[in-house]
Amino acid sequence: MNCVRIVPLVALLALAPLGAPLRAQNPTQPLALGLVAKTSDAEIDKAHAIEGSSVYSGDHLSTNEHGSLLVRIGALSLELQSSSSAHIYRTPYGAVLELNRGSVLYATPGGQQNLVIVASDVRVTPSLDHQDSGRVTIDDPCNITVSSQNGQVNVKVGSESRNVEEGKSYRVRAEQSIIYREYVSPDADNYHHYHDHTPCAPFDIVHGHPPIAPGQSHFVLATAALAGAGAGVGIWKAWESSEKP
Repeated sequence: MNCVRIVPLVALLALAPLGAPLRAQNPTQPLALGLVAKTSDAEIDKAHAIEGSSVYSGDHLSTNEHGSLLVRIGALSLELQSSSSAHIYRTPYGAVLELNRGSVLYATPGGQQNLVIVASDVRVTPSLDHQDSGRVTIDDPCNITVSSQNGQVNVKVGSESRNVEEGKSYRVRAEQSIIYREYVSPDADNYHHYHDHTPCAPFDIVHGHPPIAPGQSHFVLATAALAGAGAGVGIWKAWESSEKP
């Protein structure tokens, strides 16, 4: 029978090279970006979302057909509506949300903290001068609707930029849709290395929309601007007020 040699732990430590670093048993947990304030039939990275759970930079947020997910990041608020998905990332100014599908409602406090929303090649930036709230919706990969409920939001696509004023809604025609190979922050220097661009002109022609001619605006003023946005942001306001003494 082979004998099993048992070496005392003290002897093993004595054999270790002097000055050798000890491996940490518990890796440092990253700091949470925000927390879930309200949720219904929603997921974070394919795990069921629970009120009070943490949201981290790089998380994938999604809602099912009748779901919703309200996330609080400091004084910022965002709410994914039904059948929506997005990736969220930490930034020096607050957070950037890459909307992949559906709609998101937002509310920002003004000042230095802000939330930027990216949908296809459209970038939506609320004003820092005052409190802002509104909604961004991906109608299809080449058409994004941006609605401003309060305040003013800047929308940029290609070389064109427009401020969407309070109470107005614009349908924004993207220049290119995005097919992702890997998800990284839209603010990363190598962001465009991780996805492919598909020109929207062929998509528009197939769906009966003439392509945008040189000098033609990407923005079309929409009617019935904010029928759905007020309700969702109202949920956040009700939650915020309940947290105040």
